[in-house]
Amino acid sequence: KARCRELRWPLLEEYDFRNDTANAELPIELKHDDSGIRDYQEQALARVFGNHRARSGIIVLPCGSGKTLVSIVAACTVKRSTLVLCNSSVSVEQWYQQFQMWAQIDRSRITKFTAGSKESLHKEACVLISTYNMIGYTGHRSVEARIVMADVSDREWGLVILDEVHVAPADTFLTCMTTRTRSRCKLGLTATLVREDGKIDVLNAQIGPKLFEANWFDLQERGYIAKVRAATNSEGGPGRAPPTLC
Repeated sequence: KARCRELRWPLLEEYDFRNDTANAELPIELKHDDSGIRDYQEQALARVFGNHRARSGIIVLPCGSGKTLVSIVAACTVKRSTLVLCNSSVSVEQWYQQFQMWAQIDRSRITKFTAGSKESLHKEACVLISTYNMIGYTGHRSVEARIVMADVSDREWGLVILDEVHVAPADTFLTCMTTRTRSRCKLGLTATLVREDGKIDVLNAQIGPKLFEANWFDLQERGYIAKVRAATNSEGGPGRAPPTLC
């Protein structure tokens, strides 16, 4: 992996999860009463799970097109301890609710790690949902937080899901990926694979290449996501407001 970075050569990491005997299996299944996976979501999952292995990389899907569901299906497929990293505690709560909505998993095996929730992880395979800042924080922690972080660092995660990965602070992200966690497969999620600081290469190096990107306009035409409209202020003159997107 280090040699590939030196050569700036794309590296595709694969996890042979079906034959992983070193890590405990996570009892999780997709609920049978779901509304079905859409074709573009199946295409994204097919790019992740090729050759009966799990590839590390980034999936690009527009807002509202079901990135969370794709990731939950991935967790149900890998069936190993899964770490979900989000940008805020609000997102943590949303992911927690979505896992309960779409997956059959015992409540004791899914945990939140935020400033307001520091429960101990299940001693075997589990799902942990936290934020980049909580995992990457280098300052003083409470006793409860230190206990949780020790478990997070000691455990080998079968799957790490990185939500809205394009806005993750570069330094915090690197800390999460290189010194705080060990994982077999990393799946990055974003609607726009663009960073203002130009550090997309950091994501490519630490996660992997872009595996799949849906056609935004195709999903609009098919009614899966809302159409974008450009609107301008009807008043003339120099004080007119700039165009806005609705």
